[in-house]
Amino acid sequence: MPIIYILVFLGFFGGALVSPVLSPMFLHPVEHGVLPEGTSMARRVFLLGVAMGMMRLGEFFGSPLLGRLSDRHGRRNVLAAAMGITGLGNFAIAWSIGIDQVWLIVLSQFLIGFTGVLLVLAQAEVAHRWTGVEKTRRFGYVYLASSLAYVFAPVIGGHLADRKSFEWASYPLVFTVAGMIYAASVLLVLWRFPAAGTDPAGVPDRRSAVVEFGEAFRMPSFRMLLLVNFFLYLGIDFVFQFNSVFFVQKWSFTSSDVGWLMSYTSISMVATQWLLIRPVGRRLAPRAATTASAVALAVLLAFQVAPDRWQWLIVILPLVGAAMSLATTNMSALLSDTAGEAAQGRMLGVAHSIRVFGSALLCFGGGILAGFAPQYPILIGGLAALIAAALLIAGRRRSLQPA
Repeated sequence: MPIIYILVFLGFFGGALVSPVLSPMFLHPVEHGVLPEGTSMARRVFLLGVAMGMMRLGEFFGSPLLGRLSDRHGRRNVLAAAMGITGLGNFAIAWSIGIDQVWLIVLSQFLIGFTGVLLVLAQAEVAHRWTGVEKTRRFGYVYLASSLAYVFAPVIGGHLADRKSFEWASYPLVFTVAGMIYAASVLLVLWRFPAAGTDPAGVPDRRSAVVEFGEAFRMPSFRMLLLVNFFLYLGIDFVFQFNSVFFVQKWSFTSSDVGWLMSYTSISMVATQWLLIRPVGRRLAPRAATTASAVALAVLLAFQVAPDRWQWLIVILPLVGAAMSLATTNMSALLSDTAGEAAQGRMLGVAHSIRVFGSALLCFGGGILAGFAPQYPILIGGLAALIAAALLIAGRRRSLQPA
């Protein structure tokens, strides 16, 4: 099923294209007029956190709903509609930048988040087709495709937005290009993605998302993993959401500077997915691999904020990327192994929704923390990853105790 990996690459390419743009767009006081020139840095960071948080809040509401619909009606139509609406959201942001309407940027971020279900549907389709070690390996390919997009897209997007690189560059241009990529992806989904549904009963399930959340939490093993997933991705999302904020605040990086560092980190993520996932999977169970990588991530994030010179990031960021790659792939395998065969879309959607709810909270709260000091969100992310590792260790010990 190469089409799965191609779509993941294109979807994440569109998202990665705009990833180095949002922070400079809000934080640089002169280069753009979305916020008045006299706006304080604390207010700029807070509004940036709101914009990022609304995207994650949209994912919180959208992931279980779209995951449930995909289980009932098949993934093709849901995926095509989701990517089409994501493209419209990017076009709306491009237009709102031109007319200096921050509220429309925030609203569009929510819309993009609501339909940002590509990873969930790709994982569910993989889980429907493969099992065991092969499923973990295929999950690795999914994350490899997403990481590969981040190797190229941030650099391209950063330069398309930075007038120091090209005199015709602009922030709206980046979002317009991203919208075009999503529009092309819709055509590809309708042309090549398999149309068959995956719900074996063939009868629509009218249960609400609240009921499905309740079902997930009534499963003791899955409940513990949902909590682990929450804290693990809290740490990872702090990196993805606030590394660029940290770079801009501490060293006044431009969008092209941020793009280069994001791409540099992604190279190590691709190398990890390509070279390490399979050998690590042969030697360590997903639980052990997730625990070790979560501890490593916590330690590395503490080292990341310590240096005063940005050149140290050349050493630290590849290690951060490797730890995140191992953690995300093995965490997905743990969740999928625990969910039922006929409920992969629903359960993975619930897990993703809980994860992004935490991410939404961190964006709102992280914007406030970054107003005090740029390193605070990164340090909180490291603490969250450490909590995830502790929960996995505690859960393992509990399962080994005699009944």
